[in-house]
Amino acid sequence: MRTRLPLGSLPTFLLLLGNTAHALPGTHVPAISTYDTRASSVVLAYRHGASDAGPFNTFSYNANFTNTTGRLSAQFGLHYVNYAPKINNETAHGVGASGTALFEFPVAARWDDGVPKAALAFYVGSTPTVYVSGERNYLTIPLNLGFAVPLSPHKALTLTPWFEIAPSANLDTVFKPADVQIGSNVANQSPECSSTDPAVLANCKVTLNQSAIEDAVKKGVTADLSFKVPLRAGLEAGIHLGPSVDFNVYTAVGALGGGFSGSSVVTIGGGLVFRWDDIVPAVLPVERRLDREGCDAIESRFRSCPGSRQWLTPEQRARLPRAQPAAPAPLAPKPNPAPIAPKPFVAPAAPPPAPAPAVPAPAPAPPSGAQTAPTAAPPASSAAFPNPN
Repeated sequence: MRTRLPLGSLPTFLLLLGNTAHALPGTHVPAISTYDTRASSVVLAYRHGASDAGPFNTFSYNANFTNTTGRLSAQFGLHYVNYAPKINNETAHGVGASGTALFEFPVAARWDDGVPKAALAFYVGSTPTVYVSGERNYLTIPLNLGFAVPLSPHKALTLTPWFEIAPSANLDTVFKPADVQIGSNVANQSPECSSTDPAVLANCKVTLNQSAIEDAVKKGVTADLSFKVPLRAGLEAGIHLGPSVDFNVYTAVGALGGGFSGSSVVTIGGGLVFRWDDIVPAVLPVERRLDREGCDAIESRFRSCPGSRQWLTPEQRARLPRAQPAAPAPLAPKPNPAPIAPKPFVAPAAPPPAPAPAVPAPAPAPPSGAQTAPTAAPPASSAAFPNPN
């Protein structure tokens, strides 16, 4: 494939290869939109950063979700950023996403609206950000680790000093100077190239070999991967305008490099916080936790049930006529119990017959010549039993 380049643009092409675009650690988007963890909320914010390297602008949208204890806020954000470096006139546009878990632990009592008078906060998350421009294209992926101390001298004001350390992996597209052989790699040129008139020579067109272009890009464009640990610190002021709306003022200081090295950046901005959910009862005083637990409040919450059309308010029930209690029904007489039929007579079973007496075995005959004992005479007959003989 042949690539045609105007001969007059070759110095510009070489100048492009001679410029270097460096990824600037510390240009990631904000990790926290609000330190108020009493209820789920939506935050719209704008921040402007001023530095020696050029101005930064950040437009943010955050959706925050609070758990039932009021101590954990999961914050998810989508951000548009732009950076106008002073080394050239081309603005780098970028987009970033944030996902952060914020933990807040009160160390003092709370005001009656649930705002802690003093607390300790920790957060961990990530805010990958990518910038794209003609000469500056880079990606930074930080791991955000932060510590904060929310202090509320009044229930309408919360001041939160914070500090963040963000180990970051940075991928940068670097353009380096490269030698391009023009003479030997010219495959074809237009007739205007032989003229000595500068006006005609400006329309000169040459055709370079594809291998020459590929060799120039290979030598002049590299991907630079670096690891830095930028630091940030700041102060956030939260003004509680009501139970559902806050106004936040953001201030921060950081640097475009590892630690606080590189160009310093001072950021200031503001944001509106809209709580789309009720304040969790766990952060409210005991006397306010039952505000929505009365009979009327419970009944109003459950009016979406199928039987809600038959429900009446306490005022409607008071206007209804009181129904007289119905007279008790007379008791029915108890029926006489049915006579119990006598049981049929069953004759007792006959006893079994007595066993016959055993016949004695005959005595053995005496041996011959032996004398036998005289036989006893039969008893004499009596008057009761006469002798039959």
